[in-house]
Amino acid sequence: MADRVLPLRGISVFEAAARASSFQSAAEELNLTPSAVSHQIRLLEDILGVRLFDRVGRGVTLTPEGAEYARAVRQSIRRLRAATSDIRARGKAGAHIEVVRIEMPPSFAHCWLLPRLHGLLAALPEVDIRVNAQGSHLQGDRIPLQLSADAPADLQIVYGDRDIWEDRAQLLLSEVFQPYCAPAVLQRHGIDAPEKLPMRMLVSTAQNVVTWDEWLQLQGIETDHGPLGAIQMDPSHLAIGAAANGVGIVLESSVLVDQQVADGTLVAPFPQLSRPGVSYWVYTPSGSRPRACVEAIRDWFVAAAGPAI
Repeated sequence: MADRVLPLRGISVFEAAARASSFQSAAEELNLTPSAVSHQIRLLEDILGVRLFDRVGRGVTLTPEGAEYARAVRQSIRRLRAATSDIRARGKAGAHIEVVRIEMPPSFAHCWLLPRLHGLLAALPEVDIRVNAQGSHLQGDRIPLQLSADAPADLQIVYGDRDIWEDRAQLLLSEVFQPYCAPAVLQRHGIDAPEKLPMRMLVSTAQNVVTWDEWLQLQGIETDHGPLGAIQMDPSHLAIGAAANGVGIVLESSVLVDQQVADGTLVAPFPQLSRPGVSYWVYTPSGSRPRACVEAIRDWFVAAAGPAI
């Protein structure tokens, strides 16, 4: 078989048999005879050069190679179904729907975008918006994003210093770092001076540009022996959630905690002791002028962020 030719019939038979662990059930589902199912499986095994099933009693079980192949086939089928559903929805709409793909760090999506998402959708109901905030693909919260080759983004929210992004992107939000905790933690432990922080549970995130050690040292607080209690949680929205639930005190970005501060689930004990972080930017990767719908989404992000300092 040529490398570019897929044995689609054999693959569909294999998927049904793997799902049911039975050639008989696959035959009934596909309106085939059991011998036809066996024939298709043998052809596929010949093509792949591996055995996909072992017979067990009246049924079959996947070999290790068969199980690996079944996972890949199921994932591909799910993607095909999703693509088919998308195209069908556009056909039923009777008009061309613009698709805009946006990539951003996971915690920015969770902490900043989600509370405002209804506003974005209401502002652009005619645009099919796809948000990708997968940490494994986007390299976490603080590391520069890398585009996916098969589905390049139309718009990115990137995180970095002014000297990197000022000439390439539009400034969205600038952050400061400071301690935050739940109001109950502040009251219960009487945290009225920075010197009391090492006696409490300190929550940190690995990639933050300001660490607890750096912040405490800037306040003249000895950190040689470390805090009484400490926990690291990644990405940032997990650390923020832990602090909001009273686990401890988190050192975090003002951009990422703005919703919790607004609704009172987090407070800043020492706002006068904040330290500058870096900034979030809106970046359009395409070298040419972006489509009107992409410009509209970029403008929405800038308006929703308000004046950037």
